[in-house]
Amino acid sequence: MEYNFERDIKFLVGDKALRRSVKEINNMGCRRVLLICDEMSDRVGQLKDMMRQFNNEVNVVEKVKRIGDIATVEDCEKTLRAYKAGECDSILVLGKKSAVAVAKAVKIMLKDGISLISNYRNFTVNNISSVRVPLIVVPTNLSSGVEAGNFVRIYDVVDNNIFEFNTSFAQTNLIIVDPIMTDTMPPKSIATAGLHALAMAVMSITGEREPSPLSEAYSVTAIKLLTENLKKCVLQNKVKSFRFRVLLASVLAGYAYWQTPKDIISELSDRISDRYRANYGNIFLILFLNYTNLHKLNADFDSDKLVNLIGENNYLVIGNIKSGGNIVSDSVNNYYKRLKTYVDYVDCLEDLGVKREDFVDIAQSVVSLPHEDNQEYTFSFIMELLDKSFSRKDVPKDEKEDVKVLEEEEKAE
Repeated sequence: MEYNFERDIKFLVGDKALRRSVKEINNMGCRRVLLICDEMSDRVGQLKDMMRQFNNEVNVVEKVKRIGDIATVEDCEKTLRAYKAGECDSILVLGKKSAVAVAKAVKIMLKDGISLISNYRNFTVNNISSVRVPLIVVPTNLSSGVEAGNFVRIYDVVDNNIFEFNTSFAQTNLIIVDPIMTDTMPPKSIATAGLHALAMAVMSITGEREPSPLSEAYSVTAIKLLTENLKKCVLQNKVKSFRFRVLLASVLAGYAYWQTPKDIISELSDRISDRYRANYGNIFLILFLNYTNLHKLNADFDSDKLVNLIGENNYLVIGNIKSGGNIVSDSVNNYYKRLKTYVDYVDCLEDLGVKREDFVDIAQSVVSLPHEDNQEYTFSFIMELLDKSFSRKDVPKDEKEDVKVLEEEEKAE
């Protein structure tokens, strides 16, 4: 399958996508390629697998491997030096969020003609440039959906500072989603990745802003892929087709989610992840699940439209007369509850090392951000959301019975 839609991002998806991408990469004018790879993708052999598919037909002249869990200023400046030393003309990224962020930061620095990220303390990104640096991203099943977004977050671990960019000059040009880039993972990691993708997909169609037709299409496709394949992937992780569909759902959900301004969930997830170095995806899905119970989702469609969009499946909860937002909220809770019977994924901030005494500081850091008048950004709402997300709640007796029923139903399937 091939997609070529708005914003000049092309998708190559499916079996042999990497092999087919060779011609595409060469047609983009990539003659001297800088390769950026995260530590995990290198260690498990995915880098070798990708290069084997290229069969020496993509001219990689410099490699920056072993990018860690976060994108640091040191990583970006070291990578920029490698780009210049190799006289590169394009960037190829393999792996997760941190590697993608480094690549996008380097692309921005090249555009502005600077060599130190610290220069951005004194000026913002230039909006005019004739510099063209093609960026190709190959996601793995560690994808967090940022491949198609323009938001970049870089950490200065020396001065304890953070640089944030949101510019079209960070745009990816080609995304290659190939089943060979998926690998077996522990069930809890699969659940985290899949539920994070589900959260992004739901938020993209229920947020305050009307989604574009393309974002809605990608969100709905991601929801379908996840509700049909995530449980199977958790239980049968050796089946590559299940892993591939969860990976594709993550990329599509991320595309849809990052087309709109950041919301309260992403703002809080950033700050909690920064403070505790906890997994961003885990934080996001924990906040999301509690957010759906606190905030009326902006789902302006009836139950018939929802069924037409997502299809009839046993995760939809449609009662008597419900708004689209209530249907989505109830369905999300139903889905999370069912998956919990198969894998004990992290579902409270306390398990990630978050401390309740830090809530006031976290809430104040978000309230102080510039934003439109929105109840989500009130101190009381944020504190309530953090409090509900903090610890695992005891399951009521009647809900325990519901879980038993669900288990019996799933066994019958």
